Amino acid sequence: AIPVLGYLSDRFSRKAVIIPALILYGSGGLLAGAAAAWFSSAYTWILAGRIMQGIGAAGTAPIAMALTGDLFKGGEQSKVLGLVEASNGLGKVISPIIGSLFALLFWYAAFFAFPIFCAISVLLTIFFVKEKKAKKEPPPVGKYVKGLLSVFKTEGRWLFVAYLTGATCLFTLFGILFYISDILEKEHQIDGVLKGGILAIPLLFMTTTSYITGSKIGKNMKLMKTLIILGLLLMTISFSVLVFFKALVPFFSVLVFSSIGTGLALPCINSFITGSVPTD
Repeated sequence: AIPVLGYLSDRFSRKAVIIPALILYGSGGLLAGAAAAWFSSAYTWILAGRIMQGIGAAGTAPIAMALTGDLFKGGEQSKVLGLVEASNGLGKVISPIIGSLFALLFWYAAFFAFPIFCAISVLLTIFFVKEKKAKKEPPPVGKYVKGLLSVFKTEGRWLFVAYLTGATCLFTLFGILFYISDILEKEHQIDGVLKGGILAIPLLFMTTTSYITGSKIGKNMKLMKTLIILGLLLMTISFSVLVFFKALVPFFSVLVFSSIGTGLALPCINSFITGSVPTD
């Protein structure tokens, strides 16, 4: 859904996509929660609610990055993109803790929390996000697709590398978090809020690094490339060494380096893509 909603945000406006996407996201949570509480075929309906949330999510964070690209230029853009990545990371940091607190009420309580958070976000977006009016009409679909293909023809090599790097960062990040969650419960009998707090540790390092990186890189492409390579090296070394540790404290001490690596790479990738390709 991301490419389609991205085009629609160009065609109409960023807010015209973000607000309905947030409403859809909240509605998906409401459906999943209602299904868990009252429906007999709960699993199918929970999955349907989550699919709605997947489509809704496509119209939030990616469009927020595009909006940042519209509103800020140069070094300021990199700084704000770093802040976007850091706030994204902050959500990841506090979500295991808040989620476990909701689960203390009943296991599906988090589903009902989504509409509340989304309603707050909708109101904040309506009243506080000011968009710049487009200087010219966006191209029709055919011309848009043709232009996109031409961008990939000329810039494809490094764009694919940037996308692959971002995918690798997030794939390993979520993979290791799922693994830790499983190990904490099965091998260490740690659950609930304490588990959420432990899961937040690597994410906190990633978020802090993202913010610092975004505020320092400006439009220095050479520095960005260096930091991406350094970040990937830190991740590679960290994950290679992790296999030798089972005890929690040494394991997390090594894991922190992969989180720092992810925090170095992601803001640079965002700035690379938004800063190196013309707005149209």
